[in-house]
Amino acid sequence: MNTNQLYLMLVYSEAILSYMKTEYKPQIRVALDACWSFVENKNKTGKELYSLLDDGTDFKGIFIYMQLDENEDDIPSWDNLSYAIGATAREAYLLDNQQQLPSPLENIDSSLVDLFIENLKEINMNFYNHLEEIKGFLKDDCPPSKNTSLQTLESLGLLEGS
Repeated sequence: MNTNQLYLMLVYSEAILSYMKTEYKPQIRVALDACWSFVENKNKTGKELYSLLDDGTDFKGIFIYMQLDENEDDIPSWDNLSYAIGATAREAYLLDNQQQLPSPLENIDSSLVDLFIENLKEINMNFYNHLEEIKGFLKDDCPPSKNTSLQTLESLGLLEGS
């Protein structure tokens, strides 16, 4: 997976989160902020990011919250969020030259982006319709910052309430 594919998933995750109706939004926000912190500052480890997906307990982590959320319409949103966070965690592990990855991260490759994009159609067709604009933004502003990503999403009308 190349970094632009990772950034594409992370940028769209902001739009996805803005439309989700789940009680776990604060936990998702923490995970996405940690991913942005890694992208912008390289100050998070793969282990730290992975623990936001699976902290090793049955009580916390995106994988647990996915299961606890009873809104079935959110399944593709949860999938895409977990893809973006997982891909970011994988990049952090690889940056630290760690070859031993948690098993859910081992098979992350560029085909994951295809699944992510297919899910966008199901989540919100308007997200998919702006795919080329988001790719163009990433081409011009790479690596993106969280703030410029949010501004771009807002200008395209891809954030709830924008």
